[in-house]
Amino acid sequence: MKKTLCIFLSFIMLITSFFALPFSSQAATYKPDRKIYAEAYMLINLDDDSYPVVAQKNIDERLYPASLTKIVTAMVTLENVKDVSVKTKMSQAAYDASVGTGAQVAGITVGEELSVDTLLYLTMVYSACDACEVLAEFVGGTKENFVKMMNDWVKKVGCNGTHFTNPSGLHDDNHYTTARDMSKITLEALKNSAFVKYSTTTEYKYKGYTLPHTNLMLHPGYVTYYYEYAQGIKTGSTEQAEYNVIVKASKDGYNYLAIVMKSPQQKIKNQSYLTKCSFVDAKSLFEWAFDSLKYTTIVAKDEVIGEVPVENGKDADTVALVAAKDTNVIVPVGLDKSAVIIEITEKPSSLKAPVAKGQKVCSANIIYGDEVIASVPLVAAKTVELSTFLKLINAIKSFFSLTVVKVILVVALLALILYAYVFFRSLNKKKKVEKRRQARRDAHSGPDDLEPPRRR
Repeated sequence: MKKTLCIFLSFIMLITSFFALPFSSQAATYKPDRKIYAEAYMLINLDDDSYPVVAQKNIDERLYPASLTKIVTAMVTLENVKDVSVKTKMSQAAYDASVGTGAQVAGITVGEELSVDTLLYLTMVYSACDACEVLAEFVGGTKENFVKMMNDWVKKVGCNGTHFTNPSGLHDDNHYTTARDMSKITLEALKNSAFVKYSTTTEYKYKGYTLPHTNLMLHPGYVTYYYEYAQGIKTGSTEQAEYNVIVKASKDGYNYLAIVMKSPQQKIKNQSYLTKCSFVDAKSLFEWAFDSLKYTTIVAKDEVIGEVPVENGKDADTVALVAAKDTNVIVPVGLDKSAVIIEITEKPSSLKAPVAKGQKVCSANIIYGDEVIASVPLVAAKTVELSTFLKLINAIKSFFSLTVVKVILVVALLALILYAYVFFRSLNKKKKVEKRRQARRDAHSGPDDLEPPRRR
C-alpha cells in the first residue's frame, strides 16, 4: 500500500510540474500592387519594435552590396573612435587602393590630413571610396585588420550570409551579403545618432565643392527619382551588383525602411532614356505602403478569445481567456475583419486553482490571408480561488482512478471473497462433523425415561 501511495504522489508531482512549465509579433507580408524591378527587396515597418517586414522578395539570395558596405565601415569607425575631430593622413597605399579603379572618390591627395568627421561625411554622403581607405587604415591599423573588424561586427548583429573583403564595396566575388542581412545592419546602425546624422545629410561642402548625397531621391532636381518623404541612407552600384539603395521614408506618422538590391538600369514607361530602377522601386514601395496599409486594432484589450477549465475552483469551473493588450497591426486599408481568424495556441487542457486575474495562460495567433500577422498573449479574465474541499475530493477520486489502485482493490475484493468462502465452508464442515458426533453419542446411550425393574 505504501508503494502504491508513493506512485500516486509521484504522478501528481509530475502533472503539477508539467503545468508549471512556461508556455512559449510577426506581421504578414503583402504583394505591392505595382511593378518592382529589383531582384530582391524588403520594406520594413519602423513603428513596431519588432520591425515587421510588410513586403519582401528573395531576401536570402546572395548578392553584391557595392557601396552599401560603407554602412558597416561607418559603424565600425564610430564604435572605435571616441573623438571624430581627430585627424589622420591619406597614405600612398590607401590612395592606390581606390584611385584608378573606377570607384567614386573625393579627390583626397597623398599626405592630406582630414578629420574622422570629414571622412565619415565623405563616406556616407558622397560615397567616397578613398575616404573609406583612410578610415580603414586609421581605425584598424591595417586595411586587413579593419576588414576583419567589419566581418566581426556583422556577425555580432546577427548576419549569417555576409562576408566583406574591403571597406568600400569594390567588387570581389567573395564580397557579398543578402537583403535580410542588410536590414539587420541598417537597423542596428539607425540606433546610432551619429550615423543617422552622417547618413541623412543631403549635401556636404569639401574643398569648395558642394557634394550631393548619392541617393537621388533626396534631390528635387531629379524629377523621376525625387521623393519628398525620403531620408538618407546609402546607395551602391557596380556592374555586378547593378543598383542598390537603402532609404527611409516618413509620412503621416508612418515610418518605413526600404532595402532594394540588384535593380537594373533600363528604359521604363516608354521613356527614351535609361532609368536607375533602384530609386523608382523604393519610391513605388513607399507610395504603395502609405496608400494601401494602415494600423488597425485587430484585437482589443480584455476581448474574450476563449476559455479554459479550472480544477478545484471555488464557485467557478472555467475562466475566460482575454487579450492582454490591444493588438495593432499594419493591414490593407478596408480590411474585412470577418476574414481574420484568431487561433489559440498552446492552450492547456485545464488550469489548477488558484488562478490570478491577469495570469498569462497561453497565446493566440491572428491569421489573415493564411499568414500569421500578429500574436497576442491571453490572460485569465478573473481570479478563481482554490476550494480545499474540492481539491481533497478530486485527489481521492484521482487516487482511486489509478489503474494500479483499481487492480489492488479488485485483488483485495477477490481475496476477501475467497476468505469468506473458505471461512464459511470450514464453518459448515465443522457443523456437519459435530452433528455426526452427536448422533454417535445418541446411539450409545439408552432412553432417559425407562422405569427401573420391579422386584418380585
